[in-house]
Amino acid sequence: MLAAHAAHLAKQPPTANRYVDAAIIADHLTAKPPTRCGCTTQQRDRIVQQYLAILDRPDWRAAVREGRGMNSDFFAWFTGHVAARLRLGAVSDVAENGGR
Repeated sequence: MLAAHAAHLAKQPPTANRYVDAAIIADHLTAKPPTRCGCTTQQRDRIVQQYLAILDRPDWRAAVREGRGMNSDFFAWFTGHVAARLRLGAVSDVAENGGR
């Protein structure tokens, strides 16, 4: 199911909300044993890589940079936790530039 979601997401136009949702899913997958998600380690890793590949696309990186609410408490939490664990450059760039 998650592989299908990642494949579907790859065909969608990027938005800041989709970026955050995909990152949270990838983070959740990496934080739990693969068996909790009903897959093998290899399957889980492939799905996570699908999500990370989407998040690293230039248009997706631009979408999160241009998103609203980058100075919000949620974005601060997201940057310090989810984005940091996944090493999402687009988000750390925004945080370093004060939300710009």
